[in-house]
Amino acid sequence: MMTRTIKTILSALLLLPLGLFAQGVNDAILNSQTLYEGTSRSMAMGNATGAVGGDITATCINPAGMGLYRAQEFTFTTGLQHALVNSSYYGNKQNDGQLRMTIPSMGFVFAPQFSNYEAVRYIQFGLGFTRTNDFNYNSLARGLNPNNSMVDAFLQTVNGIDNLFDPSTNVSDYLNDNYPYDLSPAWETFLFDQYTDSLGQIYYDSPVPPGNVNQQNNVTSRGRSEEWTLAISTNIHDRFFFGASLGLAHSKRKSIRKYTETPGNERDPNNLFDTWDYTEELNDTAWGVNGKVGIIFYPTSWLRIGAAWHSRTRYTFGETWATEISTSLKDRPDGEYYHRHLSPLFYQTYDYRTPHTFIGSLAFIIGQRGLVSADVEYMNYGSSVFTSYEYSFEDLNNEIKEILKPTCNIRIGTEWKMREFFLRCGAAYYGSPYGFGKNYGSVKKFALGLGYASSPTTSWDFAYELTECTTGYSPYSYFEDGQNVAGEVVQRLWRNKLMITLKFRIN
Repeated sequence: MMTRTIKTILSALLLLPLGLFAQGVNDAILNSQTLYEGTSRSMAMGNATGAVGGDITATCINPAGMGLYRAQEFTFTTGLQHALVNSSYYGNKQNDGQLRMTIPSMGFVFAPQFSNYEAVRYIQFGLGFTRTNDFNYNSLARGLNPNNSMVDAFLQTVNGIDNLFDPSTNVSDYLNDNYPYDLSPAWETFLFDQYTDSLGQIYYDSPVPPGNVNQQNNVTSRGRSEEWTLAISTNIHDRFFFGASLGLAHSKRKSIRKYTETPGNERDPNNLFDTWDYTEELNDTAWGVNGKVGIIFYPTSWLRIGAAWHSRTRYTFGETWATEISTSLKDRPDGEYYHRHLSPLFYQTYDYRTPHTFIGSLAFIIGQRGLVSADVEYMNYGSSVFTSYEYSFEDLNNEIKEILKPTCNIRIGTEWKMREFFLRCGAAYYGSPYGFGKNYGSVKKFALGLGYASSPTTSWDFAYELTECTTGYSPYSYFEDGQNVAGEVVQRLWRNKLMITLKFRIN
């Protein structure tokens, strides 16, 4: 059991979907992990705003925080982000980065006053947009594998198919019907071929040697997940704040992976190939819906206590997937050295439900000068569920329950006022989806920020945020004695963000 778990962990693509495009444990993590962005103020405080409120990001974290508004407010946030990925493969390190503009948050709050004397003082209505995860990055991994090739993985599968050793089998038709996305393109481009030995026995071999090959894995990923939230909140006696929201979630991702092999020694006269590559392209789009409720309580003037519950987000995905193999070979008997084959386009739809989330929050108010806040967020990744009318996900759902476990996310932040300026700092730790005490797949954030109230109705907030995480994956799976002995790429991702938010109040 432990060996299987470790093997799955090492091959899972936690935050970076680099090449395992069929639904798996990594997809459950990717679609469930919420790394809030929000306004510059909220980001600078590590998004530890569950008991603080007064920010449009509250509609996404604790809708009761919207109950602190006393006037209408419009916010808009934009900025730049740079994603740097460092990949290590067989001792070779490569960096690849990407710079792009982003819009992580916008929203409007309408806060009419209900009464000065009744228990209900204000009722607020808000519409907010918050980015909840980012899939934009480029990565490059490169190294010399002395032990095996991806072709060995293909041949391992071929050697386990009895029908391919029956002389009456039409190999092209069989592979096209049963393995149209990997073995069929490899067969049609002569990456492996059928031979007969001196005893008349069928065997399969490849011009690519079993090891001593240069391997390169390029990934270009684009996309994000985000949420449009419609929220309502109220203020009772300026001590109790209640809120509820309905969220429309959206996720979009496009990932292109190009895997290439070349000879380890190009001058070796026994080389039978120049290069070959395997390209995969995934496109998926999902829409989902969720609900959230929250409360904030002021037991004293210096303490705020908050709690929130997030329902499952129920997504419906539409996904397309296609592959392509091209080869440049030597000494082909037919005289054709370059071959290319595209797979059919695969399309499927399926549903996915994220885990429930529970949030507990505290904020300590220090006079009129500052505050310190903290959020603790609990979720069980193992309760993620895939469903479909066309396919059975029973095995995958059982695997998710076995491997993924409950975890906690911790966010802390502080804010200090100096005349018209606000100084902010925050940090966050998003726990490993594999359970308490595990570090693999965890995410760390650190942020700084500055706010400036340029007038009673206008303010500007600035934030810098650094995100760091470590992941790993194998470009393919090749087994010896039940163990995956293909090389592992170890990756570290650093995401730097510079954000600016404009707030405009209408009293």
